[in-house]
Amino acid sequence: MSNKTHRRDLVDERTGDTFDQPNPYGLVTPVATADGSAPPSQRGRTWEDLTASGRVLRPIGGVR
Repeated sequence: MSNKTHRRDLVDERTGDTFDQPNPYGLVTPVATADGSAPPSQRGRTWEDLTASGRVLRPIGGVR
C-alpha cells in the first residue's frame, strides 16, 4: 500500500484553472478558471481526457 495521500485540489500549470478530483482514479471536475469565474462546463472528465487536451495538472501548493 502506498503511503501517499490523495491530493484532490489540482491546478493546470499552463492556464491556472483549478480542478477537483474527489476520489482517487475518479473523474476530475473543473472548479474555476484562472480569473476566478465559473468554468464553461462543470462536467467531470477522466485524467486521460484532460492530459490529451493539453492540460498539465498538479496538486495545488505541492509537488507532483
